This record gives sequence, C-alpha cells and structure tokens, in this order.
Amino acid sequence: MRQLLLALGLGIAASCASVPPAVSLVAAYPDLPRLTLPDSLITSAEVRGRHEAAWRELQAGDLKAAGRAYEEALRGDVAFFPAEVGLAYVASLERRYEEAARRFDAAIGADQTYLPALLGRMDVALVTGDDVSALATSELILASDPTREDVRGQQDVLRLRVIQAQLARAASARSNGEWDQAQVALDQALVMAPDSAVVLREVALVEIARGAFDAAEAHARRSLDLDAGDAETHAVLATVLEAHGRLRDAAEAFARAAALDPRPEWRERAATLRARVEFEALPEEYRAIPSASHVTRGQLAAALGIRLQPALARAPRRVTVVLTDVQAHWAAAWILPVTRVGWMESFANHTFQPSADVRRSDLALAVWRVVQDLAADQPQDLARWQAAQLDVPDVSQTHLAYRAIAGALASGVMGLGDRDRFQPNRQAAGADVIAAVARLEQLSGRRVRQ
Repeated sequence: MRQLLLALGLGIAASCASVPPAVSLVAAYPDLPRLTLPDSLITSAEVRGRHEAAWRELQAGDLKAAGRAYEEALRGDVAFFPAEVGLAYVASLERRYEEAARRFDAAIGADQTYLPALLGRMDVALVTGDDVSALATSELILASDPTREDVRGQQDVLRLRVIQAQLARAASARSNGEWDQAQVALDQALVMAPDSAVVLREVALVEIARGAFDAAEAHARRSLDLDAGDAETHAVLATVLEAHGRLRDAAEAFARAAALDPRPEWRERAATLRARVEFEALPEEYRAIPSASHVTRGQLAAALGIRLQPALARAPRRVTVVLTDVQAHWAAAWILPVTRVGWMESFANHTFQPSADVRRSDLALAVWRVVQDLAADQPQDLARWQAAQLDVPDVSQTHLAYRAIAGALASGVMGLGDRDRFQPNRQAAGADVIAAVARLEQLSGRRVRQ
C-alpha cells in the first residue's frame, strides 16, 4: 500500500509540475504514543523541527534515520527529553531493551508525568519480564492518567506476580538462613500488599527466626485479623507465644491450628505445652522429684495421685483415715486419696509423716498395691505376678516386704539396682519413683484399652 501511494504521488507530480506532491503515508508503528511536547518544555524551533522530522522518519519505518534525527535534536538541546524518549522507542523496536530502559528512565527522571516515556518503559519491562519495574511504572501512569483502565488491569496482575516472587525469594532465603535477605524481600512485598494475610504471616516467621518476637506477634495477630481461618498463622502465633513463655496461650493457639488442619505435630505441641503448663503449676516440691537424691512420703503420694489420677479415681475406697499432720502440707490434696484407697498407709498414731524419706522397700510396697488395682481385670497376669518366687540376692523370702518386692519385680514396675541387688533399705531416689510411676502409667493405659 505504501509503495502504491508513493507511486500515485509521483504520477501526480509528473502531470502537475506546478502543484507540490501530496504523499499520504501509512504509519509503520501506529500504536506508538505521539511524542507530544509538554507546554512547560521550552526549546528552539530548530530542535522542535528536528523532533518532528524524527517522528516522521520513525513512522515511515526508517529507524536509523529516526535515530539520527532524534540525536540531532538532543545535540541541539541536551534537556530535550522527548528526543530521549524517541531514541528509547527506536532502541526498543530494534530489541535493544537495556538501552531502551535506560533512555526511558532518563526521560522519566526529567518528567515523571510524561506518558509516552512511562508507557514505553512499562512495555519494555513487560517484554523483559521485569515485573517490579512494570508495576512501579504503572503507578506513575495511573497517577498521571487515572482513566487508563488497561494499565489498571495489568497492575493487579503485576502486583500479584511481584508479591508471589517476593514470597518465593523470602522462603528460599529463610530456608538458607539468610534472614536479612528474607526480611528485605518481605518488606518490599509488605509495601505492595500491606493487607495481605500471607505476607504478614511470612514476615512473622522471619521475625521469629531473628528473635524479634514482639514484632512477630503483632504481624501474626494482624494476619489473623485478616484471615482467622489460616491454620499456618495460628501455628506461627503459637510459636511466638511459646517463645514469650505464655505456654497456656500457645497451647490454645496450636489447638486452634490443629482444629483447622489436623496435623499431628500441632496436636502434639498443644498436648506437650498443656502438660508443661500443668507441671509448672504444681508445687515446687513435686517438680523437684526427678532430680531428687531421695524422695519423701509426701512426694511419693503426690506422684501417685497426679500421674495416676484416673486410676486413683476408679479405685475403691478401702480405709477411713484421720491424719493429724498433713492439713498444712503442700501434698495434702494427694496424700488423703492415696491413703483412702490403700496405696499408702498411715501410721498407728494417725500420722502420715509426709517429710519422712522413702526406702526402696517402701516404694515397692506402694507400687505393688497399685499394680494389684490396675491388673484386677487381668487375672492371669496378676496371678503369675503374685505367685512369683524370685531369687533376690539381698532380700530373703522372710523379709516383710518380700512379697511386694517380688511382685514389683515380676510385673516389671521396678528393677534391681546396682550389682543385681534390690537394696531394700536404700533411700529411693527421684529417678526410682519417676521410672516406677511411668511403668504404672503404661500398665494403667493397657488396662483402659482392654
């Protein structure tokens, strides 16, 4: 078509030499924005003329001539940024995108409202996959021309892609322990999406790793305000609360996470934290049992009453007791129940003597009574344990506690001590009590399941 029009123009010129030739051109690049000159831009008529000539060459499809003309315009006025934009378009059309981006940026630096430069810069960014630059440029375009709905639609897609890329970059950095890089990526994502629950959650994770627990809690709670149904964020908040030592709140947060997404690790964390809360709420004397070199009768009663509470509740009351020395004792709440069911005995003078030390033979007497309660519905096992005639080197069969010691050993609740001896008169250590009660718990659990 262009050649045809040129031919027609030459024919008219030949037949009418006195009339200037009229040449009608089809624009080679009709989609390019017209490089209009801002009213505030002052330059010479010569520079303007070169600029217009360059545009004609561009639309005629002669990129090299257009480039030379724009360069001449710039030589005439180095501040004439529309010519810089023209050169940027020439570079872009020739797929020299790095140069095009540099020239567009230079023009935008001179005038952030010049739409031809902004539109060209965004196009180059899209072609090269530079979503961050494309998004930033789209903001400038809409600030200059809010009616550009096409740009607004692209902007939403770009923002999502940039945020996803920043999240992926942060996750990779976090997995490599590169906390600063992860923080930078997430800060950038947060600027673009301050109300993104996912971004806020990821920010909190990095802050946890960096020990910034106050900030992590604030971001996790903000994330939950935006999306209370996100299980991951409840788990993140739980981790923060645990770090703060707020174990009960942390257990509840893990439980909420598990309710939304039943992951075993979250259920286990919730259960573990609840156990810690309950343990730390117990008297210091009880918490000292595991490391104690010797254990008192009050501590043993508390261990049986606390760790075996379900079995204690099921056991029949066998004795009516009146104890005169336990009312003010820290373990009174457990001493009375264990004596009423006969797991431990009071003395003839109606005292319990809760501060008296427990020997290994005393421990065997107590645990054997518990075993017989727990194994009541396992008659074969119980009968075998009751009939056991074990050869214990340092405990004769005439020993007052032999039957209990043999039963405790046969049932596996207690074991021999040093040099395969039971050492009945040795003080029971906290480790002895904890091990025996743990085995009683196992026996109790087996009984419940049957």
